[in-house]
Amino acid sequence: MEGIYDTIRQRIDYASLVPKLVGGIERADLRHRDGSGYTVLKNPHGEGGAGLYLPLEPEDMALVDLMDGTRSVQDILIAHLQERGVFALDRLARLTGALGANGFFGEERPPVYQRLMAIRARRDPLVKLSLQLRRLFMWDIAKWRNPQRVIGLLYRGGGWLAFTRVGAVVVTLFCAAGVALWIRETAVGRHALVTIEGSYALGLVSLIALQVLSISVHEAGHALAIRHFGRRVRWLGLAFMYLFPCVYVDSTDMAMTPRRQRVIVALAGPIGGVTVGAACAFVAAAEGGIVGGLAYKAASLFIFQFVLNLLPILELDGYHVLVDLLDAPFLRQRAIAFARRGIIHKLRRRQKWTPAELGLAIYGAASIATSLLFIVISLQLWESRVSIAARELLGFGAAGVVVLVAIVVVFIGPLLLQVAMRAAGTARTVMSVRTARLRKAKLASVAERAQLLARVRFLAGLPAPALYAIASHLEVDRVDAGATVITIGEPGDRFYLVRSGRLEVIGADGAVIGSLVPGEAFGELALLDRRPRNATVRALEPCELWTLDRGHFERWVRERFEVAARIRASAEERSQLASLPFFKGLQPAELDPIAARLVTRRVVEGDAVCVEGEPGDRYYLVREGRADVTIGGAHVRRLGPGDGFGELALLFGGPRTATVTAETDMTLAALTRSDFARLVRASGEKVGEFRARTAHYVGAVGLGSAVRGG
Repeated sequence: MEGIYDTIRQRIDYASLVPKLVGGIERADLRHRDGSGYTVLKNPHGEGGAGLYLPLEPEDMALVDLMDGTRSVQDILIAHLQERGVFALDRLARLTGALGANGFFGEERPPVYQRLMAIRARRDPLVKLSLQLRRLFMWDIAKWRNPQRVIGLLYRGGGWLAFTRVGAVVVTLFCAAGVALWIRETAVGRHALVTIEGSYALGLVSLIALQVLSISVHEAGHALAIRHFGRRVRWLGLAFMYLFPCVYVDSTDMAMTPRRQRVIVALAGPIGGVTVGAACAFVAAAEGGIVGGLAYKAASLFIFQFVLNLLPILELDGYHVLVDLLDAPFLRQRAIAFARRGIIHKLRRRQKWTPAELGLAIYGAASIATSLLFIVISLQLWESRVSIAARELLGFGAAGVVVLVAIVVVFIGPLLLQVAMRAAGTARTVMSVRTARLRKAKLASVAERAQLLARVRFLAGLPAPALYAIASHLEVDRVDAGATVITIGEPGDRFYLVRSGRLEVIGADGAVIGSLVPGEAFGELALLDRRPRNATVRALEPCELWTLDRGHFERWVRERFEVAARIRASAEERSQLASLPFFKGLQPAELDPIAARLVTRRVVEGDAVCVEGEPGDRYYLVREGRADVTIGGAHVRRLGPGDGFGELALLFGGPRTATVTAETDMTLAALTRSDFARLVRASGEKVGEFRARTAHYVGAVGLGSAVRGG
């Protein structure tokens, strides 16, 4: 068992991995259109011997060259750093992952994730139906790996002649003559294209069979060209295409060749087809009747396929030729994506177009227009020809119905399915955009609520995730002007946060004792201690409140001891304020805003809190410690926990009339004059009115020199 664990540890330890390529790896050093180099590696053992390919840039090959089986990953990184001056950890990780996945280290990884994604995709009804329909118009019967013997026989049997200079000239002239004959036959109108002996149904079936033959000839042209350049056909397949058998070849091995050879292989398929089409044109010109009619149909189909395959707008051979000539991989996908989004973006911003963007825009727009044009042509063809053949087939009874159903399913089914999938994709995109917008709006709303919650005194210390969690549970409660939000004496069931509007707080005697403005909260003590409301709150104007029910309050606030302690500390501080003569007579609702704006200040023993003659701008409440009050250097009194001083600074803002010095380390709560003025204004009372209401406290019994010291 210990040996197994050692092996597992070695496999998991990436730094100790000693990468070494398997034997027989082929390497092709190639060049891009701009002259820069790249390399393609072929693992001939991959995919059961068919081969796997991996294109790599020079930076990757510098790392591959160090994988000689003697260096670990750590050693390769150090050697590459010494040689190139680059620490390529990320590049090496991606490279070893790609090499390992393609079996270059000897063990080809099973495509687990691809299979899981395929299983997930099959859960989509449209995808599942698409796969089932694909089996009808393209269904593999058998596949042969590396069929070099069969293709070699075809090549040696005369196929090589087409790749000589003389052969190429002869094929070109023969094709030109055949196309000219086909044009003449078409102009004369001696043969019908769609019908046989006046029957559209027979004509349609014959065209389908000839279409499959043209595919086989087309693929044979590719195979001969691959063989000519000394490369391998990875797979030779026999498949049912449109209910008829045909062959196809895999030309991936041409990735190991220069662009010129890849272009020739791409052209060999259409040229092979038009060569056979030219031969059929000669037969059609020489023969009449059914033989001549079939030959004319075959020539028409081969020539049409030749032109169609060379159109670079469609993703066929002409497209691959264009991609190789321009050295622009994924040209169609990039161009269509740019045509859908980039063009509008550029036009809106009136940005300058680069040549590459202009090319992508033209190609993408042409691709989209061509697709729409083919749909229109298909609909016209159905109306003018196929519908007639359908009526004929229905006249043959049950057999005709079966054939018609097969034609519709195989030929029209995929088109309808693509339309349905595109519509479903569009609907999903619209829904995802709508969902994303709603999610974004919800996140913005939650962020706004969290910011407002962070300004609530007893919640200010909570981490952001907790604030966001509380914010996500807040409910919106809109209140009309004059409506009562809570009533004194009723049990507390919700916590409130004012988002907009203004509310008044009414005491037991019906007198207004304060007001609430945006950003202020109320109702937490009734929930925390499960006691009745101590005031009535009524809206002075239309208000929007954010509320938190008892359950979520207890989960996020009451059960957090530090938050509950802050609430109770605020209550105690409010009680301390209420016990001071200067604030005596104020209701709890009036004291809450004051307590919420108290700022903690710490003073070291021996330091002065305030100095006689300095401007006074704040009021102090002693939380911890003791202080000595002096006037003109003479001792007046001592201050301890619960005492306050500096009332004159709040009322008049004049200079300090006394010096307060810390006898011990002190903790003070300070209220600035600007905050005090805002609180008075929020209550609807003027500062002058507050002075008049509280003036009798100055010189009141028990204040003495402490007030004068303020």
